[in-house]
Amino acid sequence: MRLPARPFLLAAAFAALAAAPRAQTPSDPPRPAPADSVELGEVTVTATREALLTREAPVRVTVLDREALDATAAASLAGVLEARAPVHVRRYGPSGLATVTVRGASSQQALVLLDGQRLTDPQLGQVDLSLLPTALLESVEVLSGPASGLYGSDAVGGVVHLRPPRPGAPEARLGTDVGPWGERQAHVLGAGRIGGVRALVAAEATHAEDDYAFRDRSRLDAPLVTRRGWDSRQASVYATAAVGAEPGGAGRGGAGLSLWAADAERGLGGDGDVGARQWDRRVRLAAAAHRRTPWARVEAAASLQRTRLRYAAPFPAPPDRPDAIDDTGRTTAAFFDLRATTERWGGAWALALFAGAGRGEHPSLQDDALDRFAGAALSGRIAWGRATFFPSARADVYAPSGADRRLALSPQLGANVALAPSLTLKANAARAFRMPTLNDRFWQPGGNPDLRPETAWSADGGLVWSGRGVQAEASAFATWARDQIVWAPRTSTFFEPANVARTRSLGFEGSVRAARAVRLAGRPALVEGGALATYVDARDRGTDAPLRYVPRWTAKAWGGAGWGALRLDLGARLVGARFTTASGSQPLPAYLVVDAQASVRRAVGAVDLTLGLAAENLTGAQYEVVQSYPMPPRHARVRLTIRTR
Repeated sequence: MRLPARPFLLAAAFAALAAAPRAQTPSDPPRPAPADSVELGEVTVTATREALLTREAPVRVTVLDREALDATAAASLAGVLEARAPVHVRRYGPSGLATVTVRGASSQQALVLLDGQRLTDPQLGQVDLSLLPTALLESVEVLSGPASGLYGSDAVGGVVHLRPPRPGAPEARLGTDVGPWGERQAHVLGAGRIGGVRALVAAEATHAEDDYAFRDRSRLDAPLVTRRGWDSRQASVYATAAVGAEPGGAGRGGAGLSLWAADAERGLGGDGDVGARQWDRRVRLAAAAHRRTPWARVEAAASLQRTRLRYAAPFPAPPDRPDAIDDTGRTTAAFFDLRATTERWGGAWALALFAGAGRGEHPSLQDDALDRFAGAALSGRIAWGRATFFPSARADVYAPSGADRRLALSPQLGANVALAPSLTLKANAARAFRMPTLNDRFWQPGGNPDLRPETAWSADGGLVWSGRGVQAEASAFATWARDQIVWAPRTSTFFEPANVARTRSLGFEGSVRAARAVRLAGRPALVEGGALATYVDARDRGTDAPLRYVPRWTAKAWGGAGWGALRLDLGARLVGARFTTASGSQPLPAYLVVDAQASVRRAVGAVDLTLGLAAENLTGAQYEVVQSYPMPPRHARVRLTIRTR
């Protein structure tokens, strides 16, 4: 295990702090009550756009709260989803592009939201999860299955919903991570009140060289090779201010304004005349307001985001390389949503009106392109005996640049039936769609402005059992999609997209989690853990070949224990083989990765100090999620967090 000098000194401090005996004082952090079981109550707002327990939702929703984010010790959203969500994260190295696939769907068929508003780029049709730091998030919700009836385009496989921290009670937090290969990270968060305004500011900065060594299995002698040109740096800031009541609170109304900005630079391998670099910049401004009237609760939300992506290869470009690339693309996206919710006519109903636009500017686009859309949706929740039904219907009208308007209809019907006090049945059927991206339609050479939207029908059902601090859920699903957009070679010099694929995905998901408060050596302790497994058979119906880079099965397990000031966490993920060719040959081998973390927490006056030691890839597995992008070997990181209470 490689551990540089500074982490070694912090590790020694960690050991000393954990071993130091000290009696509990009134200022110590709270400890779990000595009860036999712990209530497992996770709340989702993704499945129905209203607060609902996950077991009461019509579909599978996985909620990862702040404690889960801390327990994984992951620096980015990609690492959190890898560890504890029923998804597969496709990673091009530790700091390279990271995208998510849900139930065998493509990365463009997974919608990413930030506080209810789209984060997906209109030109690329996806979000790079490696650029989203966990320090600026409060929770993450993953909805498995189609959700176009609620969110429109792109939600074919599922939805990843990011919830940033909300301003509330006064708080201050400062943290830092130090690891091998030049890894450094620092974050800060401050919250409080200024008159009647609740405000919060959070920022994070990271740097890594990632020049670790790996065995090059492509050569007969498998030499030890050092990665070069994969350095990265990132900086992100999130700020929000709110007045009035919290959404869903007892007050009559309130409003808020938030800003998210991020800037990143990274190497894409190589150096000198073969290296490449990429710069990503994003600024997002969002506003929301809500008001309770005698007849309904009215909510309005709007967001405006601007992105800039520069790609250069090689960098710096030698004067004798006329074929060098140094292009910059920019996108602008705006969204507006107006929603009214009322409880009458035997249920709860929500009527939504929405509109949006996405603009792309890039040297390789045919012209600066502007796509617009607008529509309406009606969703409801109707209780009938032990059953609750969730009907929804959405109509989207798209006005693509240079093409005729298109109408997309997305009906959806879900059900939740309480078979017994501890046993619940879930069922859902839906239609979903994905509009072609600006790159799909206008990239030169190859763009195809006549592409049709991808469409899919899906059905799933499952059972949830809960009781005495244990919750288990099993789901089966099937999805049939058509007109999937595939970029294929048309000549020896360029690729062209076309609606060619008809795919189907059949699968099963199972999960269990448990928590119990016990006594160890006469002191209360909290023991918790969970596991999930996913099997998916995703195939091209035309050739019957498995889809590329979709593992047939994945399994993840984790456990943790908190005893006094000490906390221990252990996690493992097992990912099956992934086919790298359209013919279903040349699979990447399956891999098992084990991570662990130990932390100790002490109170000093009104300040909590937490010192953690995270060991990643404990078994030293050499693996690639995507071919030719080796992941890091065994290593350790040290984390220090200072928080006011």
